[in-house]
Amino acid sequence: MKYGANTPTWEAWTRFLWAAFTAILTAKRRLGRSALVTLVGVGASIVVFSLCFSLRADAWGLGRSGLDMTVLAVGTCMLIAAAAQTRWRSPRLLKPLLMLGQRSYEVYLTHMFVVFAVFQLFVAMGKTMFAVPVLFVAVILLSGLLGAVVARFYSEPANRALRERWGDGANRLGSVIEADTTTASAERA
Repeated sequence: MKYGANTPTWEAWTRFLWAAFTAILTAKRRLGRSALVTLVGVGASIVVFSLCFSLRADAWGLGRSGLDMTVLAVGTCMLIAAAAQTRWRSPRLLKPLLMLGQRSYEVYLTHMFVVFAVFQLFVAMGKTMFAVPVLFVAVILLSGLLGAVVARFYSEPANRALRERWGDGANRLGSVIEADTTTASAERA
């Protein structure tokens, strides 16, 4: 296997490093209002460009060099940093998306089962292009449901059992960074 700037392994590591850098940056320093506004503006612009103008990005060579997803990761990290710094709370309208994010690992682990099943239906229907948006929405919804089932009946019970077994306690959050005691007590109230 070839390793370089445009291999899947390299791309995954660069996204991981950007996420780690964002976590370290937001944990150690408070950003000013102008910096936060800049982060949101630039981050949102990058994300919109990456998702809505991907053909233009590909024409610029970002896809060939493997930078397309890295650029998207940088924009996303900017938005995450701004949200973490401001302790932004999502509106109720975004609650389904928030719940999907809370189960993202389970969704990540199981989504391909849904993709393969729904794709078989797509092929059986004759690969009609008008069905592609419906296919995407169905995959997202079904993957979220499967992820929630896996979390409820496997991940969460296993997590509680492991924490009780090794003395962490079933209710302690699994974070390598200890929560600020004032923040943790305010969130519990």
